[in-house]
Amino acid sequence: MQARHEKYLLELTGLPTATGREGRVVDWIERWTRRRRSVELHRDRYGNLMLKRVGSRSRKPIVFTAHMDHPAFVVVEQIDSKQVLAEFRGGVQDRYFVGSRVRLRLGGAESRPGRVLRLDAPVKPRLDKRAVIGFARPVTANAGDVITWDLAPPKIVRGLLSAPACDDLAGLAAAIAAFEVLLKAAPRPGAADVRVLLTRAEEVGFIGAIGACKSGIIPKAARLIALETSKSFADSPIGAGPIVRVGDRTASFDPGLTYCVGQVAQRIEQRDPGFNWQRKLMPGGTCEATAYQALGYTATCLCLPLGNYHNMNDGTPMVFAGAKRSGRSKAVARARPCKAKIDAEVISLSDYHALVRLLIEAGKTLDHKAHLPPLRRQLDTLFARRRGLLADTSL
Repeated sequence: MQARHEKYLLELTGLPTATGREGRVVDWIERWTRRRRSVELHRDRYGNLMLKRVGSRSRKPIVFTAHMDHPAFVVVEQIDSKQVLAEFRGGVQDRYFVGSRVRLRLGGAESRPGRVLRLDAPVKPRLDKRAVIGFARPVTANAGDVITWDLAPPKIVRGLLSAPACDDLAGLAAAIAAFEVLLKAAPRPGAADVRVLLTRAEEVGFIGAIGACKSGIIPKAARLIALETSKSFADSPIGAGPIVRVGDRTASFDPGLTYCVGQVAQRIEQRDPGFNWQRKLMPGGTCEATAYQALGYTATCLCLPLGNYHNMNDGTPMVFAGAKRSGRSKAVARARPCKAKIDAEVISLSDYHALVRLLIEAGKTLDHKAHLPPLRRQLDTLFARRRGLLADTSL
């Protein structure tokens, strides 16, 4: 099963995708769905996708959600036979553009290499910066074509995945892998209704997630577990396990759902001391869980610690996990400093597999109240047992 999950990871993180131009990812999902009679695929009016088990009717499903786009260029127009004007959609610092190598993605595997010649700041009413891309040979580009950074295909070396687009296609792969395992289990009375929501246009402000909230494709009582790859820091190193993310740069997530997901992780660790996980506030960016919370949904986030966030290798050594005891990880820097450049994103393969495992267990047990009592019930039980300590009020 892990080999299949790694296959999904390698395939998805190599797909060219951009905000508003997620078609190659959608095609992959459609092919995956067609091979499984037990899955229904629904689209809302904004092109977001919802996968669910055939016949599921719960008002309170658990929804694993990930986004299908990654920062990239989208062609606006062809200037001449060797130059195009393209819009960059996503968050990458200006210093990474001019001179960087890119690749115009045509039909199938066909592509053309080029370089960024010039970068222009956004001018109202435009919201995104634009770049002039030059090619050594004549090209034919159409408005809407995707141009990505020119990076090597995904590869796994010494337990690390290096890929053009881990954010958020690694999260998407984990959602699909876990959903597939849960589908194979026969539905049981009281078992959770688990679904997968795949959104568009996250990289420019969660536009797809906002649309999904407005379109009605998400049941109002749904519990959403957003999946992300989030910039790794010294206290959230790569290889220390997936992260139960209590909040991001903008907001904190639903405390009840976050607590329950953390309890699931803790139960796995009790059975398997080799299972690594982290519980952190990840301030490197803002994720879709914040949008879901603000729009009235119950949401939390699980994420993978990520190196070279948005393909920006700023020359700082990546931080990897060393020894881990009692939920604490020792960070060890292993990569050598280098000049700032566009580079592959990096995640740990063990973190990915642990995330899939955590999602599967959450899908199986989040609705088992006997196994996962709410924090309020635990506090009431503790009070009932120890309230005698408060009997003496003469102090």
